[in-house]
Amino acid sequence: MKVLEVLKERNISKLQLALNAGITPSDLYCALNGTKPFYPKWRKKVAEFLQVDEIELFPEYKSK
Repeated sequence: MKVLEVLKERNISKLQLALNAGITPSDLYCALNGTKPFYPKWRKKVAEFLQVDEIELFPEYKSK
């Protein structure tokens, strides 16, 4: 998952991402830790906020 790399590069906290993407912080943390799936709607919101292609951020969810 490239989300954490982008956050670090841009000096954006996980909390900032959660608030700006409209995802509850606890849900975002669980998704980032792999204890909850990154739902399509969340992936889209995160990609839009970070202005990065969704497939680039979440290559593990790419359709086969």
